Amino acid sequence: MNIQEWLSRLLSRPAADPLDWESYCVTMDDATWKALWRDIDATQAYEDGLEAGLRLLQATQQHRGQLGPRGYQANQILLYRSILAMLDKADRWDAYLAAWEAILKQTSECLPLSGEALREAGPRLTPFVRRPDGGFGVPPLPYGAVPPKTIAVHFLYHQLRRKTLIERRLTQEQAGKLVTERRPVGQDALTAVEIQSRLAQIQEFAGEGRARRGPIPGSNPGEVGDRSS
Repeated sequence: MNIQEWLSRLLSRPAADPLDWESYCVTMDDATWKALWRDIDATQAYEDGLEAGLRLLQATQQHRGQLGPRGYQANQILLYRSILAMLDKADRWDAYLAAWEAILKQTSECLPLSGEALREAGPRLTPFVRRPDGGFGVPPLPYGAVPPKTIAVHFLYHQLRRKTLIERRLTQEQAGKLVTERRPVGQDALTAVEIQSRLAQIQEFAGEGRARRGPIPGSNPGEVGDRSS
């Protein structure tokens, strides 16, 4: 079975049909993953990529116990980034921004960053820094204060520059100053509202799983790989 057939098989299943563990592992395997997203890029099948990302994200919640804390966090970050990448490449800026805000609100996965970044990035970074109580947002580093060695930063901080660029492009379009036109949106494409609804349902499922299993023990974010396409 080639990669296009595998993607077709994945998407031909009913959206509510749970993806079995074996199929999930094969799809998330590094070799399959890279081939899958190369094919999506080559064919510009970004809506298929979006749907695949959402289904795999749902399956990540279903197989959370088998993945373990590190695998679960790594796949969560990878899939959320991939969903945003598909919306970005499809020029679906409104949907991208809505999904970005929904993901920020619904997730708490972090990556490590040097504490020196508090001096360098300042107010752009502080809202994304995790506090000891588990929430996000810390005050600016006082003048002359020694920053911590490392800080835990919400993974979306690393997409902040791209989000800012998309906001700028959307503003230019609304002002009639955009140089190039956006890609047309397919008739069967998920709307921004539908995407937010799917993300909320996935997060609701994740919340139910946390209630049953208890919180995920602290993992080492430094071991999270970035396989984003």
